[in-house]
Amino acid sequence: MDTALGDGLGLEELVRRELREAGFTVEPTLVSAEGGLGVWLDPTRGVVITWGTSTDQLVKYATVRAAVLLALRTVLVEGGHQIREGSGGLELVVIS
Repeated sequence: MDTALGDGLGLEELVRRELREAGFTVEPTLVSAEGGLGVWLDPTRGVVITWGTSTDQLVKYATVRAAVLLALRTVLVEGGHQIREGSGGLELVVIS
């Protein structure tokens, strides 16, 4: 992983802080059970961000998911980060 900060854990903490400052609820665990954001470091890909809903709600809330991911992408790009989509568009991966 190529990060401008050097180590992935620093990038993860930076991403978490930026998202909290933008008003998002960032869960302390990998995947949110309550609808907040799951944020974790995958050493092979980067900092992974998911917006948690149950699997049976993916279709029902597809429009909301798209809006949340657009808002996340906007906050992170404005923060100077490079982002890729993962898991068929269900994740954002911050690579630097």
